[in-house]
Amino acid sequence: MEEIKEGEIVYATFKVKDNNKEYELRKVVFSREWKSEYPILRKEIYVRFLKQNGIKTDCTILDVKILARTGFKNRSKGYTTAKKNEQVRDSVTGAYV
Repeated sequence: MEEIKEGEIVYATFKVKDNNKEYELRKVVFSREWKSEYPILRKEIYVRFLKQNGIKTDCTILDVKILARTGFKNRSKGYTTAKKNEQVRDSVTGAYV
């Protein structure tokens, strides 16, 4: 099984197992969360990924074949602030004065 680092986004084929059934997810994009119990995919954390692939419960990754490593997620969750434009427009032409 190939290793996926925290926050990494990969394009890969996965073999996962839930309570009693094995699934093979071919050519999917997967993004590992910063704080997770990898290789266990918890429903609370990976809700979107599991729902898109038709898995209804927590599951465990058995095998990973990485096709491409696409990069890392942006860790900061902050917002940028907008600054008001202080230039004055001409009322007739609309050009900045």
